[in-house]
Amino acid sequence: MAAVHDEAPHDTIGGMIRYATVASVDHGQARVTLKVGDIETQKVRWLHGAHGETRTWSPPSEGEQVLLLCPEGDIEGGIALRGVSYDAFPPAGDSKRELIKFGDGAVIAYDPESHKLEAVLPDGATVSVVAPGGVTIDADVRITRDLQVDGRIHADGDIVADAISLKSHKHGGVQGGVAKTGAPE
Repeated sequence: MAAVHDEAPHDTIGGMIRYATVASVDHGQARVTLKVGDIETQKVRWLHGAHGETRTWSPPSEGEQVLLLCPEGDIEGGIALRGVSYDAFPPAGDSKRELIKFGDGAVIAYDPESHKLEAVLPDGATVSVVAPGGVTIDADVRITRDLQVDGRIHADGDIVADAISLKSHKHGGVQGGVAKTGAPE
């Protein structure tokens, strides 16, 4: 693609800051092409949230509106500044509840007023936690669906199933001594 030259004077704010729309995304190079009026830029960088030892990755979407910052009016050296909401991509929320909303409908949110952290996934989605050092949950846990365990379950306290205690339930109709009870009915 030949070099794109902007018609706006380079010594004005209009030549350095422009609204643009993401035309294409190159994930491998972390670059986007932008539409600025009738002009399509060469690949330019977009501004990432953090990009040091801790880095974030949230690529732009085609059609997303950005501000194109052009140092000294040079579009080819520009940087796409993301986060401009508009009709095609309206704000994801409307309260103090902070969230990330993904294109497939998944939402990760925290509401500081209700002190509630949520992860809501669409049908068919899965969760994977890889923690070689282990996972500790310091909370009451309610599981409303089936639970599959491929290893052992160790419990320091009692296990209660349908109001029957594993540690202290009694069997009727048996004699003390070495006799064993039959299988549960």
